[in-house]
Amino acid sequence: MPPLLEAFLAAHYRVFLPTGEQMLVPGRPFVAPLGPAGTPWALLTAFNPLARSQPSAANDAAQARLLAALHAARCACWPGINSDADGGHAERSVLAIGLAPAAADALALQFGQCALLAGTLGAAVRLRILRAHWREAVVDTAFVDWVASTAPDDRRT
Repeated sequence: MPPLLEAFLAAHYRVFLPTGEQMLVPGRPFVAPLGPAGTPWALLTAFNPLARSQPSAANDAAQARLLAALHAARCACWPGINSDADGGHAERSVLAIGLAPAAADALALQFGQCALLAGTLGAAVRLRILRAHWREAVVDTAFVDWVASTAPDDRRT
């Protein structure tokens, strides 16, 4: 399995809601009082495109552009943090309520991301992988979606 995919599966995804902090776990339901059951959502970041470290200023600017795009799409947004299991590496993220999966995938690709979390309120969290070539070395799981995309087939990511 590609190391980056392993990292996505093991990562901690936290969102900060009016009701408190909540963990999003691929394969487990996401239930929150943010809309009716079935409302689409996505957890996105613009940090470190193509999984390559960027200076803080570049990450901050990209994240600001992502937030502007989500506000233009009239999404309700809540802050989040994506981190490795030990908390050593962390990236700001944003939970966007009301963002359809195709729009979420397009934004993730626009900001150079390899994957994102998405789903509908009340249903299991989905890990959406935007690098189809990773699938060659992976046993499919019920909560991973392999999204066909125009992302570069860069074997480093």
